[in-house]
Amino acid sequence: MDRRKLANRNQRGLTLVELLVVIVILALASSVVMLNAPPSRPEARDDAERFAARLTLAFDEAIAGGDALRIRFDPKGYSFEKLTDGDWEVVEDVAALSPRALHGRTGLVVEASDAANGNARALGDDEPEDEDAEKGVSTIALDPLGAQTPFRAVFSSADGVWTVKVDEAGSVRVNNDG
Repeated sequence: MDRRKLANRNQRGLTLVELLVVIVILALASSVVMLNAPPSRPEARDDAERFAARLTLAFDEAIAGGDALRIRFDPKGYSFEKLTDGDWEVVEDVAALSPRALHGRTGLVVEASDAANGNARALGDDEPEDEDAEKGVSTIALDPLGAQTPFRAVFSSADGVWTVKVDEAGSVRVNNDG
C-alpha cells in the first residue's frame, strides 16, 4: 500500500516538459489564427490615407521648389512626375513621392472638376482623343503657385469606399463613403 501512495504522490502534477509542449502548441495555434485573420483596417482606407499624405507632401514640394509636378494615375497605382527639360520624369529622389502600387484588391477612379473641359462638353465639343486615357491612365497637374484643379480620387474595395477630395486651394480631405 505504501508503494501505491508513493506512486500516486509522484504523478500529481505536470512536468516542465509537458507544460512547455502545451505552450508551444498554443503559440502555433494562435499564430495560424493571426495569419489567417482579415486585416484590421480596410486596404482601400490605407491606400486613400497614404495617397492623401503623399499628395499633401507633393503640394508642398511643388510650392516650395517652384517645380511643375503632376500625378499620373494608372489602373495599378500612381506616381508623381516632375517636368525636367521639357519631359515628364518620375520623381524617385524623394522616397515619399516614388511610384506606389495599390493593394491587390483596391480599385482607383479619378474624377477631375475641370471647368474648361466642362464648358467645352456643354458647347458640344468632343474631347480630344488620348492614347493614355484609353489605357486607363490619367494625369492631374499640381500648380506650383498653389491654385489647384479640384478632383476626387475614389479608392474602393470589398471592405469599403474611401474618397480623397482636393479643392481649389489644395486642401486634401479623406472621407469614408461607405
